[in-house]
Amino acid sequence: MLAYVGLLWAIGYAVARRSRGSLDTFYTAERKAHWFWVSYSMVGTALSGLTFLSLPGSVKTDSWTYLQVVAGYGAGYLATAFVLLPLYYRYAKASVYEYFRQRLGAPAEKTATWLFLLSRGFGSSLRLFLALWVLKAFWPGVPFPLLSAIAIALILSYSLRSGVAALIYTDFLQTTVFIGAAAYTAYFLLSQDVLACAASPKILDTNSASPHFWVKDFLSGALMAFTMTGLDQDQMQKNLSLPTLRHAQKNLLLYAVWLFPVNALFLGLGSLLWGYVDCHGVPVKAPDELYLSVVAHLGSPLLTALFVVGLTASSFSSADGTLTALTTVTLRNLLPARYETPRTKNLLMGLWAGVFWGLLLVYTLIPREEHLLGFFLKLSGYFYGPLLGLFLFSRLEVQPHPLHRHVPWALVASVLVALATEAILPFDLGYARIVWMAGVTCAGLWIAIRAFQTLRRVAASKSERTSKNVLD
Repeated sequence: MLAYVGLLWAIGYAVARRSRGSLDTFYTAERKAHWFWVSYSMVGTALSGLTFLSLPGSVKTDSWTYLQVVAGYGAGYLATAFVLLPLYYRYAKASVYEYFRQRLGAPAEKTATWLFLLSRGFGSSLRLFLALWVLKAFWPGVPFPLLSAIAIALILSYSLRSGVAALIYTDFLQTTVFIGAAAYTAYFLLSQDVLACAASPKILDTNSASPHFWVKDFLSGALMAFTMTGLDQDQMQKNLSLPTLRHAQKNLLLYAVWLFPVNALFLGLGSLLWGYVDCHGVPVKAPDELYLSVVAHLGSPLLTALFVVGLTASSFSSADGTLTALTTVTLRNLLPARYETPRTKNLLMGLWAGVFWGLLLVYTLIPREEHLLGFFLKLSGYFYGPLLGLFLFSRLEVQPHPLHRHVPWALVASVLVALATEAILPFDLGYARIVWMAGVTCAGLWIAIRAFQTLRRVAASKSERTSKNVLD
């Protein structure tokens, strides 16, 4: 474990020495990255400890229906590559939310930024919490607050100075490590003859009343990919590190190809783990603890070491990029330009690290009866749905308008309407929640701005008639 952490630090140190430590290096690696390295390293950012633990655990209740969502990802990434990336290479230098400034003005830019800060702040810290909570079992004498503080400090040690320039290489390593750990575990379980106990996988859910009906899952997967990658600074920041739009598009399409076999690997691992549990009667307290429970029961030192290092790699590869992205958008989209300095960048990285640590302590209060993957995707729908709705609204608007200053309040009102109406729907939206939130938000913004325009015209007309009467 120490050797692995030392290797991460050495990579970060080497990149920092080679680079000038500038903000351009931190933001986009001076747009000198190679598309193949970026596409593979993005897999680790997307999957994280949540996939490593929760996806195998979800097989018990959802079988392999998550592949319906992954299939939708492909359509979403295709749209991202040919719709969003051209816009970003035209309008954005370091942050994708600079696009909203060009289309709708500064209030919309800040609204999109805050939606990202909330969604990534909660989502990525939740991913890290899940991994650290399981790792705590291997160091029972270390209090969780101390363990989480050490983990965050280690992440800062290799990402603070060079940002994206270092993360491309460290995440490449970490992606390889946690995929290798999962593959070896699956191979080991196959040698234990657990296939006879494993349930037959169900990939396609054709029940229209089910939360995982394939149409809902595919559509929500496409929109989640379009939003959670295309409108997500954490993911798109690496895309912006490539020298040309063509390289960025190649990178994203290859990334979409990577995701299907990797997710299938973890679902297959889940079937084998549950098969082992059924064969040997291993007690499992919660679905997210399935992997840990089986590894502990097997008692293999090599398997245990790979589990610990793989889980560490999967959690670090997500959290490091998030801290970098949160710092980037705070500097580029929220603070005045005079604060955009390396010193402020370092202070903000420390501040966001402190916020992460506080959220990790709060998550210890969440009940653990259900796998956190479903909770995470539900949470994502509530944040990324409005962000997608804001983007759709921006495409409906021909040019910036003074009334766009009302976008923040109109968006909040639209989200409240979406939440209220969802509560009375006669069915569970499931992963399609992002579709609902995006549609209601976009419609609400359009109606609100048109209403403001109508009121403004009525007021102007009334004022004109009053002035005319006075002159008469």
